[in-house]
Amino acid sequence: EYQQHAFDFIKRNVKADKPFFLYYCHSMLHLPTVPREEFKGKTGHGDFADCLLEMDHDFGQLLDYLDELGVTDNTIVVFFGDNGAEESLPWRGTSGFFEGSYFTGMEGSLRSPCMIRWPGRVPVGRVSNEIVHITDMFTTIVKLGGCKIPTDRVIDGVDQSPFFLGQQE
Repeated sequence: EYQQHAFDFIKRNVKADKPFFLYYCHSMLHLPTVPREEFKGKTGHGDFADCLLEMDHDFGQLLDYLDELGVTDNTIVVFFGDNGAEESLPWRGTSGFFEGSYFTGMEGSLRSPCMIRWPGRVPVGRVSNEIVHITDMFTTIVKLGGCKIPTDRVIDGVDQSPFFLGQQE
């Protein structure tokens, strides 16, 4: 249902030739990690892995929809998580080799992946282990969208667009 609302929103804005901002906050991989019926048991590695497959599928459908509408080259897509994996059963996940998990102040809780697609602008295949704070994403997205940062309040964020565009390390 959430995905359908998102697709309708995108379609309305594309049809009206209006820029849009969509915050598509998928519930996965947040606990409880209970996959939809069509993904249950698909990976053979438990609910967490099935939920990861579900999220990957849904996000892939979103990217395909942008392609179908012909707006891929002029659309910035940012994918990132808000925290590391839950360590408690039955929703156990993993933060890989990073120590800690959800509800801790350790790197396995605070570090999460970020992927950006903006064809022709963000370098394809660029990988970095640098850390960007979530508060910087507001400032960065506002600037990349061609808007001005509000000056009527304190904005705790640094424009990281030169980093994401491959202009600085």
